[in-house]
Amino acid sequence: MENKVKKNIVMITRPICPPWNEASKNFSWELANRIKGYIFHLLTYGKFKPKARNIKSHRIYARPDLRLRFFEKIRLFNFLFRLGNEADLAHFLFTPSKWTSFLVKQIVLPRFKLRHGRRLKTIQSLATLDFSNTNKKNAVEILFADRIITYSCYTKNFLKKLGFKNVSRIYPGVDLCKYKPRPKSKSLLKKLGIEEKDRVLLYTGEYTRLGSMEIIMESLPLILKREENLKLILACRIKSDQDIERKKQIKDELLEKGLESKVIFIETFYPMKRLYNLADIFIFPLKQMGGKFDIALTVVEAMASGLPVVISDIKPLSEVIRLKDSALRLKENNGQELAYNVGEILQNQKMAARLKNRARENAVEFFDINTSAEQYGKIYAQELKDQ
Repeated sequence: MENKVKKNIVMITRPICPPWNEASKNFSWELANRIKGYIFHLLTYGKFKPKARNIKSHRIYARPDLRLRFFEKIRLFNFLFRLGNEADLAHFLFTPSKWTSFLVKQIVLPRFKLRHGRRLKTIQSLATLDFSNTNKKNAVEILFADRIITYSCYTKNFLKKLGFKNVSRIYPGVDLCKYKPRPKSKSLLKKLGIEEKDRVLLYTGEYTRLGSMEIIMESLPLILKREENLKLILACRIKSDQDIERKKQIKDELLEKGLESKVIFIETFYPMKRLYNLADIFIFPLKQMGGKFDIALTVVEAMASGLPVVISDIKPLSEVIRLKDSALRLKENNGQELAYNVGEILQNQKMAARLKNRARENAVEFFDINTSAEQYGKIYAQELKDQ
């Protein structure tokens, strides 16, 4: 493609800027850096300016927040209304809503065609879907792109049954050189107040939306009966007032049970790879998906880091287990089952070693960011071949 004029791809995302501590933001950034032959336009915040020659930044956001507030959405759509003729394809990488999709379909795309005399090609990456409340009518209201790319086969098949034909599945990937098995950091252990003899459980999820905390809090006393030298790290970002209240309730409950010294609370941590390498087991129990990505990248990162993983057997989350025996599934999805599985791993070194190896193999075979980038590059080429 060196002899051709490079096509321009506009990545429609939340603010792309450091710190790189949020999986979906990291994924968009990695795609732009790894796919060759195109010029990528990224929506950024502040003074962040990518160094790569094929990446152009547009500082449209006034805040770095991952959750777009009203005025940030206004800024985004103002940018879309003014898209120049250099844009060849718009790649939407955030969860669509009826309102945002309406504006894109009825205003942004017709306006672009009127101004520039041609269609703007579009792709939507669909990280998740509200399956219980989605039918053909409301799916058509939010899905407008020339190509829809899902994160899981489960969502792809769901949309196919609704009659969508322009659907592909590409698993999101992670940097396998960044997330890999490493020795525990003694300095980090000391900083967090963890002794070298302690076994470490890690949960990187949410306080309220997924229902995870009920399972974890039920399991903790049971796990401690089998392994008293244990610390649980709850690395959860505060996203709402409900999260603040739930965190307080958890601390009160731990204090009441005399377990406050067993749990370490972390809101933000960078780089996350150091936290994964500190853990002995990664747990991700939940009662419902609650808008979580089909393939939770935190689970993929933990697997790539060579951690034994215990997750709920809920679709589409469980699709992350592509290789047999690469993680343990929670069938009953309660604290007793979680405690039993964690206890088995802690007391069975052969099982732990097997799960570590299989988890890494699973990530390497199915969730390599280079493979994801290659597949997206092919989709771009297909969609732009007539441009």
